[in-house]
Amino acid sequence: MARILAVDDEPDLLETVRRILARAGHTVVHVPSGHAAREALARGRVDLVVTDLMMPGLDGMAVLAAAREVDANIPVVVMTAYATVETAVAAMRAGAWDYVPKPFSADQLRLAVDRALQHRSLADENRRLRRALAGPALVGESAAMRAVAEMVNKVGPTDLTVLITGESGTGKEVVARGIHAASGRAGAPFVAVDCGAIPASLVESELFGHEKGAFTGADAERRGLVEEAEGGTFFLDEIGDLDATAQTRLLRLLQEGEYRRVGDNRMRRAHIRVLAATNRDLDEAVAAGKFRADLFHRLNVVRVHLPPLRERRDDLAPLFAHFVARFRAESGRASLPLSPELSRRLAEHDWPGNVRELVNVARFVAGLAPGPEAQLADLPPGFGQSPRPPVAEPSLRVDLPYAEAKRQWTDRFDEAYFPRLLDAHEGNISAAARAAEIDRKTIQRWAKRSGED
Repeated sequence: MARILAVDDEPDLLETVRRILARAGHTVVHVPSGHAAREALARGRVDLVVTDLMMPGLDGMAVLAAAREVDANIPVVVMTAYATVETAVAAMRAGAWDYVPKPFSADQLRLAVDRALQHRSLADENRRLRRALAGPALVGESAAMRAVAEMVNKVGPTDLTVLITGESGTGKEVVARGIHAASGRAGAPFVAVDCGAIPASLVESELFGHEKGAFTGADAERRGLVEEAEGGTFFLDEIGDLDATAQTRLLRLLQEGEYRRVGDNRMRRAHIRVLAATNRDLDEAVAAGKFRADLFHRLNVVRVHLPPLRERRDDLAPLFAHFVARFRAESGRASLPLSPELSRRLAEHDWPGNVRELVNVARFVAGLAPGPEAQLADLPPGFGQSPRPPVAEPSLRVDLPYAEAKRQWTDRFDEAYFPRLLDAHEGNISAAARAAEIDRKTIQRWAKRSGED
């Protein structure tokens, strides 16, 4: 049964509450003041709080705040002789689960407590299921992934800012979602934004929103992504791609918990948790003056590093089998074990596309392997081979005018460079442009010229 903290400055009522809840099988810790309640919350586990609303010193609202500070998932039931709509609404808005008006019957109190505990039990189960399904990147028994999973479980229930690092495709967003699922915000929004995919001129508007008429084309006011994440988790992917102006605005959000829509003079409060990820070395970016040191330190409270697949080869077969089983189950088919030869071949491959690449190969095998066991022959044609032939050095035509010879040379270079650049980033133009430090439009113009899809 539950461990319940009961708080009331009236000794007789406090004893009544204790007896009612003890008869229901609960362990009851009863204290006569808000100060004593705060100390009891700090000392040990509490599953639920029942508190009087009107008390001298620290009142029931202060007890509610203290409970949420210790654990945002602790349900609080308030008791009040001032059971007006206003006081009840104020308590519920502050996070109370329910209230009972004085005088109350034993059945009224038990019912409110039972409902609150049932809600907590369902919420805890939901978080456990979310953690179990938190993501593919957390599947594996290597020491590196055990450390990542341990850190996700440890930091999830806190409100600390986390910086997730690792190569493209290692599953950084999956880890961010796992942290969100393990937190008290699991039932609130998880909003992810790819900082590298937003044009620099629109970053502030996308993040913070804008007022009608704030700039040309702003025909109506718009909520920003920060506002969409209110109460939940705000995930900034590829944080290293933010320009200097956006970095400054984000710093204020992290420092003060405030932001301002474009075209608005009013500051707004943000009640969010911020997670960030990058495939860049932000330490180097700070040293080079390309990323604000103060913003970096605000983001780097806790760092979780995801190693690439080539550094955790023991995880490859379990991770591949996990995806094959999932894709087979989605289509209503039986599981497909991996042959020893296939498992060895998976471990030999360097997986330059990391988890993204592995997911695609697993989907191919799950869909087309005849069974009853996945074999080497079931891998995609050309698996592990370079997808394009070696680059032949273009001939230097000295019999042509300089401008024409140079154009032919650069055209040949583009035809060799861009396909391989896109192959390395699985066709993701934004990621390819970031890696090459060029504009997306440069790649798009090449694709149009060459007829590439």
